[in-house]
Amino acid sequence: MTSTDSSILTILAALMVVSLTQASAAKVTCTMNAISGRQVSGTCSVFGGQVTSFIGTGTGSFPLPGTDITYTIDANGRSMLFECASEDDILSIDSAVYSGQTINNCDPPLLEFRGCSNASLVNTTFTDITRSNAAPSNCQLSQYGPCVAVIGGVNQTQDWIFSVSKSTFTSVIVSSLQASAISRLGGGLAVLKHESVGAVQAIVTGGSFTTTSCDLGGAVQTTDASLKVLDTTFTTNSAVDGGSIQFKDTTAADESAQVKQLFVQRCTFTTQKANLNGGSISVYGGNVTIFDTDFTFGRATEGDCVYLDSCASYEQDQIVNNKWTNCSPDFTTLCCPANGNVWSSCGIAGPDECSAPVPPALCPAQ
Repeated sequence: MTSTDSSILTILAALMVVSLTQASAAKVTCTMNAISGRQVSGTCSVFGGQVTSFIGTGTGSFPLPGTDITYTIDANGRSMLFECASEDDILSIDSAVYSGQTINNCDPPLLEFRGCSNASLVNTTFTDITRSNAAPSNCQLSQYGPCVAVIGGVNQTQDWIFSVSKSTFTSVIVSSLQASAISRLGGGLAVLKHESVGAVQAIVTGGSFTTTSCDLGGAVQTTDASLKVLDTTFTTNSAVDGGSIQFKDTTAADESAQVKQLFVQRCTFTTQKANLNGGSISVYGGNVTIFDTDFTFGRATEGDCVYLDSCASYEQDQIVNNKWTNCSPDFTTLCCPANGNVWSSCGIAGPDECSAPVPPALCPAQ
């Protein structure tokens, strides 16, 4: 069994425990296609219940019988919103295919989840997806990238998970990257706690993000959510901030708030770029763990590979067995030899108080 399969089994086991303790929970699997610019079409099957077929007509909101889940297809015939009124229902998007889609700057993302506590995206592909600069008169600009957005709702009083496994995002473009009041989040995936009372964790495992871009988080962006990324490949991604990942904990200053965790293991980041911070990853608050991961060629104004906004995010014994190649040539105390890291360049940058310049030969003895 591979490490990826083991990680996926762990996620499925967690969801199974939830389902066993919630006998009334509906289990829904949806499969849809929106290929070569055509409208979305597919089916949602309720375990032991009804199969619902849909096609991108954009005619309003409809319930999935036997569940507390509704779906809405946008007027563009391509973007689909799932809203969950119950914390118990389990929703899986499995083997969906999206390709050759261009949406304007006001369209919702192709897949959006609101208030869904047990949702997952499995074996799904997004290829050649673009959010253009076009904006119809008087429309409200979207704050998300073109693929997937997950937004917490007031109904979510318990802790919850959103997982993405064995899914690929390739050639996902947000036109005219810019830092502004309306910065788009997450080229492939955006996860926001938003109005949720319960804590949220996003899990990404066994997939790839290739040539994806967005304003904040070229591949993935999370706000006030913990993020676990396992066995995933990031290649030639770019952003204004966080070339592949932007991780943001806006509650970091609140001592009563739960500390959000960024955990990265067995991943590769190759040829990443950010105009501002974090060629591969930018971190604002929270706590960071990176194990067994390779970083090769990152560029940014600060933190060519990884940028930490706060010294509190860094624990030396949580940065273990990583390779840092062609990041920054300027070494700091954050890049001193320890814990099996191979520092052929300096891969982490942070505030001056914990990231003082130092040649590797002058690092403290281990």
